[in-house]
Amino acid sequence: MATLTKITKFRRKLRNKRAGRDRKRRLNAEGTTPSFPIHTPEIDAAAPPAQVSPKASQG
Repeated sequence: MATLTKITKFRRKLRNKRAGRDRKRRLNAEGTTPSFPIHTPEIDAAAPPAQVSPKASQG
């Protein structure tokens, strides 16, 4: 019969492996980009010129 230490280590390994799988599945399904706008015209207007990307100022 396996020791409790072996069983604990095995369960911990399975739990960690599954947590990574679930996290990656969720990120692929939901995406990693936040649902709120990152660059708004007001924020781009208030930002220093060196910080604003050229693409943001055109749109």
